[in-house]
Amino acid sequence: MAAGFQRTLKLPDAIMINLGAIVGAGIFVIIGISAASAGPAILISIPLAGMVAIFTGISFSQIARHVDKEGGVYEYGKEAISQYAGFVGGSLWTFGNIIALSAVSISFGGYLDSIFSSRFPVLIIGVLIITVFAVLNIMGVKNSAKTLRAIVIVNLTILFVFSVVGFFYFHPSHFSDFFSKGYSGILSGGAIIFFAFSGFSRVTTVSEEVIDPEKTIPKAIIISILISIVIYSVIAISAIGLATSAGLASSTSPLAFAASRTGLPALVLVVSLGALVATSGVILTGILGTSRVMYAMGRDGELPHAISRLDRFSTPIVAIVVSLLLAIAMMPAASFGTIVESSNTCVISAYAIINLAALKTHLKYRHNGKKVCFTQTGSSLYRFLEYSRYQYFSYSLESRALKSPVLCFLQPLFSMW
Repeated sequence: MAAGFQRTLKLPDAIMINLGAIVGAGIFVIIGISAASAGPAILISIPLAGMVAIFTGISFSQIARHVDKEGGVYEYGKEAISQYAGFVGGSLWTFGNIIALSAVSISFGGYLDSIFSSRFPVLIIGVLIITVFAVLNIMGVKNSAKTLRAIVIVNLTILFVFSVVGFFYFHPSHFSDFFSKGYSGILSGGAIIFFAFSGFSRVTTVSEEVIDPEKTIPKAIIISILISIVIYSVIAISAIGLATSAGLASSTSPLAFAASRTGLPALVLVVSLGALVATSGVILTGILGTSRVMYAMGRDGELPHAISRLDRFSTPIVAIVVSLLLAIAMMPAASFGTIVESSNTCVISAYAIINLAALKTHLKYRHNGKKVCFTQTGSSLYRFLEYSRYQYFSYSLESRALKSPVLCFLQPLFSMW
């Protein structure tokens, strides 16, 4: 067994981990789903989702300055509130990310089959790709970071090509009925976009592998969110200018559909390949983050202790394998639309815990006489409004399947608070 994790990740690595999770499969699929709810006003939904992400990113940043342990939501909730809060937050975050991992792996199989007319079943392709990235994770976080850096660079290059070419075929009239879906549509669209933006917390799961985490993690969170807002907005403008929001909403591959409106088959192929590349990045970061949270829970006895075992590469090999097997087990039932709703519910609820944890951290250090900057923590009213905003976003989703059990888990937590 290895002695512990090795701190090898610098700020660029941390940013790439987040961008790999945010600017991944979501930008190729979720823009269409969000456009169905918000119409052209998705251009408001995107910064709205980004604003909510930034607010909670500030919460993560505040706690990250005082807690540098592996485990993200679980560790932060445990240290700032209680063991129960950590368990609930970690469980919700892990479950939400595992079901998302299943859906994204299936999506990869679908993209590959549509591009190359593969004779292999989509499910088999999904199992193979997630297994490959699980093995890469086992070989060490530095190797994963290098691979992810290449994936993100290729993905951003493809998106840049799409947006530049798209502006040559741009139709301003597609934005004429801008508020056709109303205020509720904008909020609903923002909730869907937030599903993709929720990847901003991925770097917090590898705190013990980041160099100078107290400074690096807060910077990585905010920088990655701001970059993502710009990228999503530019791509949405280009896509709607090509295909209309209704056209995007009617397609299961909205960016490829928008690219087809240019009449350039090469662009369609490039965008489709981009979806493959982006999806692989989400799978890689998904396994990376989920395994680290499970590792932290195993280390504290919330899960079987064997899950906290590290291999010679200083990676939680058992947690990675368990994450892999759980994701594969959920694949036959994976539906992307349902996954977005269910995963969003879990992740949003986990982030509500983080906002409460940030408030408690703020109060703790304020009472200890230490100076705490408002931009890092906000006030009590700010945190209350932030939690309320999350609940509104959560209930703007159509699915109610997970709401009751999630709230049952949270009720004792808020009673203790």
